[in-house]
Amino acid sequence: MTSTPVNRYPIVQLDLLNDTVVIPVDPTASIDFGDENTLADKFRQLEISPELRTKLIEKIGEFWHTDVDKLEAFAYYNDGHYIAQRKRQKYDFKTESTYYIDYQFQSATNEQARELALIVEAVFHIQQKAKVINSVEKMEKRLKEHNFFESKYLKRIREKGILLKSTDWRVLPDIEDSYEGEKDQWIAWRKKIRGIAVPDPGTYTTPLDFAKALYSQTYPIDPKLYRQKYPDGKLEDGVTDAPAFMDENDADQWTKYDDDASSDFFNDRLISHLIMAKQRNNSKSLVRKELYDVIQTFAIEDIYDDFDGSAFTEWTPSGE
Repeated sequence: MTSTPVNRYPIVQLDLLNDTVVIPVDPTASIDFGDENTLADKFRQLEISPELRTKLIEKIGEFWHTDVDKLEAFAYYNDGHYIAQRKRQKYDFKTESTYYIDYQFQSATNEQARELALIVEAVFHIQQKAKVINSVEKMEKRLKEHNFFESKYLKRIREKGILLKSTDWRVLPDIEDSYEGEKDQWIAWRKKIRGIAVPDPGTYTTPLDFAKALYSQTYPIDPKLYRQKYPDGKLEDGVTDAPAFMDENDADQWTKYDDDASSDFFNDRLISHLIMAKQRNNSKSLVRKELYDVIQTFAIEDIYDDFDGSAFTEWTPSGE
């Protein structure tokens, strides 16, 4: 048995119990409610932010919602019918307490119901645009954080390379020792540098854990700096033997490299997502003129700091 498309379907649905709004993907297309496998693809649902919910309640006015007679759910259909679920406060004189009862509100005219439907639809488009803005902000923050820590990782790797490359000449066969055991010290120092593992940000649960590991890492000072610190291997008195070269317990022989510099590092996948989100954010959203007029009355810039009211463009179907 085949199902047939239902001609009557909701254009907008508002659920204030769960703070969601739903509209069809294509308001002009017939919807087959018998096909459960594709039904979810026919509608788009968004969660309303607390700030936008407050603005919505303000916009619909006391005819639809008050503190003692609350609108819980509303659906407006393509044929002009509507369903409004309300909750009215009652007083029980016996128990001297208040309680609520649910009921179907049916006192609105077709025009009043349509006006509410437009407001709800406007809320959907506003929330959708705000969601894109929020995603851009989150990705930019994530990218900035990602770049920072990844750049520190690459900086450390380059540092190791620079330390080794700049001292290659120290161990060449034709370089003679200026003091006994000098080349052996350089060979030992270079081996130590190679053996120091640079913390990989991908192996840490949080950026903070990676930062702690990165900034706690130290390198041994090279033989030349050791000789400057301990001339002839002696302390300042010139008599007492200094700690051995690269002594793990001698804090003066270990140093942290400057991590203030950064390098360009971009995660291609994250960048592409950010570009797409920015394109969506910067593109104009086409909406019907009547819907455009309603959206403009919301003054969304007062709710979302980065929201641009000019992001919407009114659209009039050809022939009208």
